[in-house]
Amino acid sequence: MNVTVLTAAAIQALSELFPDWRIWAEDDTRWHACRRGGYVQNYHTGSGAFSVHASDAAGLAGLLRWQEAIDAYGPFACSTA
Repeated sequence: MNVTVLTAAAIQALSELFPDWRIWAEDDTRWHACRRGGYVQNYHTGSGAFSVHASDAAGLAGLLRWQEAIDAYGPFACSTA
């Protein structure tokens, strides 16, 4: 199967799992996600990030799950502007 097709499928799947994030990949070795909408990143230890980066789709999914936990329970979590 074509790597481009698999990458597109992974992006689509991750986008459905994490609708609050814009997800994309660069040459299937660098995966990125940044928040959609009016989020303001608080610069405090334990606060959520505006963007995350990983070397593969599974790693990005793990980082996004951590961001969900931080948003729910972390100090000074991301807030809407």
